[in-house]
Amino acid sequence: MNSKFTPIVKVRKLQMDRVETLLAKARYEKKEIDFKLEATYKEIEKMETPKEGSISLMTLFRENLAILRGEKSALEERLQIARKKVEQLQDKYKKALREYEKIKYLEERDFEEWMKKINRQEQLDMDEVSTMLFTNKG
Repeated sequence: MNSKFTPIVKVRKLQMDRVETLLAKARYEKKEIDFKLEATYKEIEKMETPKEGSISLMTLFRENLAILRGEKSALEERLQIARKKVEQLQDKYKKALREYEKIKYLEERDFEEWMKKINRQEQLDMDEVSTMLFTNKG
């Protein structure tokens, strides 16, 4: 049985599913950035300052270290943005879920009322049939 709320339920469900998909993507991107940042930290830790050698070797080391630190800073910034995006999408998902559940509840209530109405009508029909049978016997 389709109630007056059924189309609204379908729309709310679609909205909730879209937000859920976006949230999953955002979480995946955040996790990916976490892994890259962790790898960058490990790479920086592994680097050892040359104890001897030419100036060009020292310069090369410093440049590589500066590049890694820049990469680390950029990844940390992207991670902050990704965290904010995940938080926003979580809030949006909670709101969409709440709206979906409200409409779903109203749809269920409408269905219950419809069932009660059907049962009442069925009971009236049964009473009418039994009255007719009783009067025909007598």
